[in-house]
Amino acid sequence: MYMENKIEFFSSPDFRISYSDTRIDQATSIHHYHDSYEIALYEKADLRIFIKDYEYRINDGDVFFINEYDIHHIMYNATPHYIRYVVHFKKDYLLPLLRATNMEGLFDQLYSVPYRKIRPNIRNRSELQSYFEAIYRATGYGHEPFDDTSRAQVLSNLLLLLIRLHELFMAETPTQKLSKGTNMIQNVVRHIDQNYMTPINLDQLSSSFYTSKYYLCHLFRKKTGLSVTEYIQYRRVIEAQKLLKETDRDITSIYYDCGFNNAQHFYRVFQKFSRVTPLQYRKMYRNK
Repeated sequence: MYMENKIEFFSSPDFRISYSDTRIDQATSIHHYHDSYEIALYEKADLRIFIKDYEYRINDGDVFFINEYDIHHIMYNATPHYIRYVVHFKKDYLLPLLRATNMEGLFDQLYSVPYRKIRPNIRNRSELQSYFEAIYRATGYGHEPFDDTSRAQVLSNLLLLLIRLHELFMAETPTQKLSKGTNMIQNVVRHIDQNYMTPINLDQLSSSFYTSKYYLCHLFRKKTGLSVTEYIQYRRVIEAQKLLKETDRDITSIYYDCGFNNAQHFYRVFQKFSRVTPLQYRKMYRNK
């Protein structure tokens, strides 16, 4: 049995890279999301990641990309060696270089890739790994870039890594076949992601997808690790977090546009999931 956990939100530094070799003694799972992009190269791995509307099986040699604010449910199998490089970075960290090279659209292109995992051949994997290693060395093996030279090396190799990843992602197609139940949950998640700003309930979803509420709830939790109601609430809170961080809009218009029908409910759900009030969350980013 997988142990279920509540979703955790992490506020990330502008840039971070790590390389680790850990042991996983028993199958377990975690839910989380963060305000940064993530790229992982797995040297040794045996896990599954459910993100957005797709479940990915991750094994040795896979590379995975996660957009900022994407909820991911990671299910680990027991393994003596879980070895990977992981890079976290915020858009603003790379944006000046993208503007200078007239490549501001790269984030939108990566955001829209239909499939987040690649299994590169030996040549491509060696190329990608060289970028991870160059970034890792430039940071002093996992620390922050310590001078202008190291920062320039990190930025240039990160940009080259993203460009190459986008090329490989666009050429990648899913290889695993979806079961009927998995396909239905994909469609339910897509429906919620596209309609979170409108009233959504179990009766409406079960009617729209021609299934019983019990079966829908059971299968949704099995695939995503969350109840349908929890996923709807998290999706709405995440969209509110984005608007609080990126705009000066008043809180009333934000909660209304994110699908909350009154202030009391919005404040209660937001603080439950974010652990701070909406105003405190906005100040966290305004004071950086």
